[in-house]
Amino acid sequence: MKRHIAGLACAAAAVLSVSTFASTAHAQAADPVTALKGEFTSGHGVSFVDTTKINTPAGNFVFSQRKGAFQFGASGISASDQTTKLRIKESLLEELGGEDAPEGFAGLAKPERTIRVKNVSYISGGIFGEFLPAEKTWLRIPGGPIGVTGKLSQLVNVAEPATLKSLLAHATTKRSGLYSGKITFGELYKVSPWFRTSVLVKPSSSEAKTVVSWKLFVGSDRLATRLTTTYSTAGLGAKGTNLTVDSRYTGWGSKVTVKAPPAGEIAELKDLEEGADAATSIPLLGN
Repeated sequence: MKRHIAGLACAAAAVLSVSTFASTAHAQAADPVTALKGEFTSGHGVSFVDTTKINTPAGNFVFSQRKGAFQFGASGISASDQTTKLRIKESLLEELGGEDAPEGFAGLAKPERTIRVKNVSYISGGIFGEFLPAEKTWLRIPGGPIGVTGKLSQLVNVAEPATLKSLLAHATTKRSGLYSGKITFGELYKVSPWFRTSVLVKPSSSEAKTVVSWKLFVGSDRLATRLTTTYSTAGLGAKGTNLTVDSRYTGWGSKVTVKAPPAGEIAELKDLEEGADAATSIPLLGN
């Protein structure tokens, strides 16, 4: 009998131990920031697709789509590779630009690929591609942007722990699988390297007040599956227009390798042909 009771006690202790472990694991998984940090393994990452829609008084339309991937290191994003395609025909750009359009303006209708390794951007195609020397296919820009159209794609990066933490701190909706809330450009500029790289120039006092409404969907593993953001572009010089970006995330933990292009294919800013300064300074939505 004593051995039987002792056996039951041991079994009960084992069950409690497993239950406690499961409870602790569940608590950790319930925190999206903790779940995100658990993905930071060198050579692995996540894929994403961003679809940008512009809402105007005259109607709504898809403006661009960006597809890419983030490569992680031990402490976060170490590299990224994304290709953006504007949903604008070259003939329409030529019509909109008219005779006074800068040289290479029609290049906006061509896909633009940006590889970013650490703090260096390599850009191919798009408007920069119109001014590259014939034997070069990439432009190297230290500290450069996420492409010319970067500020018209997803500005909020939920693969950054500090950004995700800030979003959740502003959440007004917190329920299973869904968080939502609002955050400003000024707050994003403070916490997000991705936001700063996308917009490049620090928001003015009026721009910093721009409010971004967001919704974040997470899976049972507490990792992001979808993020939607919406904000008015009035503060950027385009009154009466709202911009909505819908991002989908897939393949968390999959192998991702992002490398800089071959040295022989890379040009520097000084190598660009005449007219590049005027063309690449075109304001798409404000300055």
